[in-house]
Amino acid sequence: MPQLRAMIRAGVRAYRIRRPAPLPLSEEELSTIRTPLYLVLGKRSLLVHPARQVERVPRLIRGARAEIVSNTGHGPQIDHADEVNRRMLDFMDSIG
Repeated sequence: MPQLRAMIRAGVRAYRIRRPAPLPLSEEELSTIRTPLYLVLGKRSLLVHPARQVERVPRLIRGARAEIVSNTGHGPQIDHADEVNRRMLDFMDSIG
């Protein structure tokens, strides 16, 4: 994973967005989602508020599951790939 982290860091440092970043979805917009949704967040993410989203998303989207992975920031799927993959497969089995 060190090579992947290095590539991501280089991309983040070199990338410059040319338009405004999209705004977060409102509660009304989130409540219209009907697709099964599994949200996994890193406990130390600096880009989102994990504790807030783990409460908000399942409340607004019927059947959604949101979980926090400890010991990671914004990339739990990179830092804990096996664990996140297992959780995703468990979610998919639960909706199948």
